[in-house]
Amino acid sequence: MVHPGGRPRKFTRKQEKELLQAFEEYIDTEDIPIIVDFCTKEKILKQNLYDREEFSTLLKRCTAKKEAALEKGMLYGDLVPSAAIFSLKQLGWSDKQQTEISGKDGGPIRITTAEDLTDDELANIAAGSRK
Repeated sequence: MVHPGGRPRKFTRKQEKELLQAFEEYIDTEDIPIIVDFCTKEKILKQNLYDREEFSTLLKRCTAKKEAALEKGMLYGDLVPSAAIFSLKQLGWSDKQQTEISGKDGGPIRITTAEDLTDDELANIAAGSRK
């Protein structure tokens, strides 16, 4: 049977309001708030929060506070750097470097082979000078 208002609610409106307040309090009181930690304490699945638009702002606040705390803790030496880096990578950080190489004036790289050179140009190279 189809539910008249769409998918049935997992929480009553009262439970949802209480959960929103509890989540906001958790974010405000924890030094490094962790979404899964909050969900474990509240005995709910984290997907229940992600599936609800009402929690989107708090989820973003929680993630932003966690990110800032991890970065500060790592920079100030309060956290083990490898642990903080691991957690930050879970938030989308990356330590990969990307290098782009281009030719003259940002154009494509021009590859010249011996077959492309004249006999005089090859002789100049062999003599140690290139014009």
